[in-house]
Amino acid sequence: MLSRFVAILPFLLASPAHAIDTSKLGSLGSLLPEEKEAMFAKSPKLKSEVAAELAKLGKTVSDVPCDGIRFPGAWKALGGVRVAPYTCQFGDRELTVKMKVVVTGKGGKVYPQINREAMQRATDVRESDPTWTWSDRKPEKQ
Repeated sequence: MLSRFVAILPFLLASPAHAIDTSKLGSLGSLLPEEKEAMFAKSPKLKSEVAAELAKLGKTVSDVPCDGIRFPGAWKALGGVRVAPYTCQFGDRELTVKMKVVVTGKGGKVYPQINREAMQRATDVRESDPTWTWSDRKPEKQ
């Protein structure tokens, strides 16, 4: 039995994890400075671009408001956790960061869909593969 498990283990580990559609989670929540730093650090290029923009504006990470999608309270262990997509305001520029978001539970079980089981048993969120875009904020109509 153990030898069979060992034989299929590489295939289990190699199978791609399914990302959850975070757009269906609900509301936005503000990121703390350390959450912003961790998000920007997921890509050296993103971190470099953010540092350049902050230097240009004479601001720090704490000065830049960023929001992420928030897991609602119905998620037993994840309620309040923020995930991609993130939106940050750098003066007249907006940064949008998207990532692959994988939700897992005990034993590494992946929850690719939002459902009752995922809400009760999911314990961890992992983000990877960041992509981002910069855009100019449109002036508000008066």
